[in-house]
Amino acid sequence: MFIGAAIVIIGTCIQAPTKSSEQFLAGRFVLGFGVSFCCVSAPTYVSEMAHPAWRGTITGVYNCTWYIGSIIASWVVYGCSYIDDNDGWRLPIWLQMVTSGIVCIGVFFIPESPRWLMANDKHDEAARVLAKYHGEGSVDHPIVQLQLKEMVSQISIDASDKSWWDYRELWNTHSARRRLICVLGMAVFGQVSGNSLSSYYMTALLKYAGITDEKRVLALNAINPILCLGASLVGARMTDVIGRRPLLIYSIIFCSCCFAIITGTSKLATDDTSNVAAANTTIAFIYIFGIAFSFGWTPLQSMYIAETLNTATRAKGTAVGNFASAVGSTVIQYASGPAFLNIKHYFYIVFIFWDLFEAVVISKYFYFPETKDRTLEELEEVFSAPNPVKKSLEPRSAETVLNTMQVNQDEKWTV
Repeated sequence: MFIGAAIVIIGTCIQAPTKSSEQFLAGRFVLGFGVSFCCVSAPTYVSEMAHPAWRGTITGVYNCTWYIGSIIASWVVYGCSYIDDNDGWRLPIWLQMVTSGIVCIGVFFIPESPRWLMANDKHDEAARVLAKYHGEGSVDHPIVQLQLKEMVSQISIDASDKSWWDYRELWNTHSARRRLICVLGMAVFGQVSGNSLSSYYMTALLKYAGITDEKRVLALNAINPILCLGASLVGARMTDVIGRRPLLIYSIIFCSCCFAIITGTSKLATDDTSNVAAANTTIAFIYIFGIAFSFGWTPLQSMYIAETLNTATRAKGTAVGNFASAVGSTVIQYASGPAFLNIKHYFYIVFIFWDLFEAVVISKYFYFPETKDRTLEELEEVFSAPNPVKKSLEPRSAETVLNTMQVNQDEKWTV
């Protein structure tokens, strides 16, 4: 995280003072390179540090904080739009250093992940970290003992991830391939479900709703992440109440319905510019779509990927997921412009059927198992089962947990 944040600061220093498009793009490239480091390490760290009882909520909240940055960025850009000289666009770029600086300083005040410590033979330190954050200061706490035994068992099977360049373990077993399907599915679906339109093409969406005033467009664009933040925080809590699969399936079906309505009202608004009701309905359902997607998908995009991967492959799998996510996002961004130009609001029809397709894939019997109420190590048994989804929906038992740990119940970890 420190390296990534430091690279972001370097990229900002290249980008902000630029007087040429070449330097601006170079700074943007460096900045994006740094962000990729943070996007791999941060969700992995959060999922491994979170208390088992709150892992879903805490890991879900991690991805929700994207909207906090989006809100700040949107309102800063809106405020800077009233500055006439070059400071109007330079100031938002310089401010990227603030949060990166907080990360660079903050990493020295947080502990290392206990699973990383275990994988690197620092068992006593891992036990102390778990005792402090999960066991109220006691290594003898049942939760701490359970996690330590599970980690030792899992790492002894998989071994620690020593070959940073070797990605074959992501697909060299049947269980690993099932995990990889979940990772790639979540990464790609999370970018091509229509949510990128409200992020990158909000101006075009509002244009086809009849809203063209620049200041009004910026204001409406700044309101959207505020609504999405509230929805995503509620959704993060619901991951441990409702479960991961129901949230994903029903929210994406609702998103498909939103696009159906947006398609119809956008046509009415563009055919008759005086049709205020159609324009307002379009805007309302653009926001409703964002709320629905944020409720069901935003908390799970990073969480589900981190949960489906085991200790040995979590960092590499998260990196592959981020790469797939970037590919999906790039395709949508470059395809959406020409699509809006040529077929206008009919482009929404693509997402009506695509989102329904996603719902079918997620609900399919063999893919996207439920990860609620299971430890990260315990999920190995789920993905090794003939039918992972069916296995994940079975109630947990003491025998299941002990079989997963593969240790004697009477053994006790000490420091």
